[in-house]
Formats: sequence, C-alpha cells, structure tokens
Amino acid sequence: MLGLLALPLGVFAPFAIWSGVRSLRRIRASGGELRGGASAGGGLIAGLIGLATFLIGTAYWLIAS
Repeated sequence: MLGLLALPLGVFAPFAIWSGVRSLRRIRASGGELRGGASAGGGLIAGLIGLATFLIGTAYWLIAS
C-alpha cells in the first residue's frame, strides 16, 4: 500500500522502501511459512521509483526556479 502511495506522493517513498525491505527479510527468514514476496518486492520497487521521481522533480524545481 505504501508503494502505491509513494508513486504520486513521494513523501511516502522512504516508508515504502523500509517496509518492503523489512517484509522481504521476514519472508525469507520464515523458511516458507510466510508468503507475499512478490507484493513486498513490488512495494519496494514502487517506493524506489517514487523516491527517484521525487528527488529528480525536486532537483528540477530547484534548478529551474
């Protein structure tokens, strides 16, 4: 969910990245008991895209103004 929010609202990107990494670690450590690795990975990727977009947009705004 945070990954989806991170795409239009870059403020949520660090939380999406943190949550995705934490979830992936817990899933891998569970030995197959927990599922959802694809969702956690998707949230992590969306968070990274949101963060990159936010940083590039902010840099462009600062340079252009």
